[in-house]
Amino acid sequence: MDIYLDNYLVNSAYLGLFIIVLLAAKWVYNLTTPYDTVKQLSEHRNTSLAISISGYLFAVSIIYFCVLAGPSQGLLNDLINVSIYSALGMALLVLSRWINDKFLLHAFCNTEQLIDKQNLATGIAQAASYLSSSLLIGGALAGEGSWLSAVVFYLLGQALLILFARLYDYLTQFDVQEQLQEQNLAAAVSFSATLIAVGVILFHAISGQFISWQQSLTLFAIDSAIAFLVLPFMRLLVDKVLLPNIVLDTAIAERNIAVALIEGSLAICVALAILVAL
Repeated sequence: MDIYLDNYLVNSAYLGLFIIVLLAAKWVYNLTTPYDTVKQLSEHRNTSLAISISGYLFAVSIIYFCVLAGPSQGLLNDLINVSIYSALGMALLVLSRWINDKFLLHAFCNTEQLIDKQNLATGIAQAASYLSSSLLIGGALAGEGSWLSAVVFYLLGQALLILFARLYDYLTQFDVQEQLQEQNLAAAVSFSATLIAVGVILFHAISGQFISWQQSLTLFAIDSAIAFLVLPFMRLLVDKVLLPNIVLDTAIAERNIAVALIEGSLAICVALAILVAL
């Protein structure tokens, strides 16, 4: 009975810290954005912004759970360490938002699309960029290396995420940035699911025990190569085999959300299979 009570109290402490982290995350979001989120949500009923903020909060949660999953050093030390790493994770997530806005969703002003135009496609894409970056951050912070190795592998993952987004744009027959500006939800779903799938695979590459720079960088390179080979192949497989009577790019350009959901869900499923199997 005492053991169960102790576990209950320990889990309650982690839950309480999680709530504090979420409240801090919302405060950080308000501090680092140029608009009044409460006014946008209550008066303007800005669904696009709500989707983006939801992605941000889910991303903070992913970082928290990744950090919490590390080896325990006792309740007090764990609470202190999780608090510190969560704060660092939020700082890196804000940095990722800036990087993604400048280099991932680079063809337009994200604030204008979210606030002035209430563009749902941009909201979905930005939420996905939060989620994919949080997987990189969570994997880097959960790894058993140093602060330096965590930052280095986070930056490498972020760079590859941007590179893969450019590859996706190159392989498709439509301009992703243009389609997002035109509020094409099908393009947003396809692109966003691909970003999350890449994040999942890179999470596998970044997380885990750090043994040496050579070994860790080699494993990172292998997993990155898998992402760059398998995900485009799966997209081709969906186009030619699973949906043989539908031209995938044409359907997405014509705003067929149903097709985009099938393609995107399969990409994430394959990424999860890689995460578990390798």
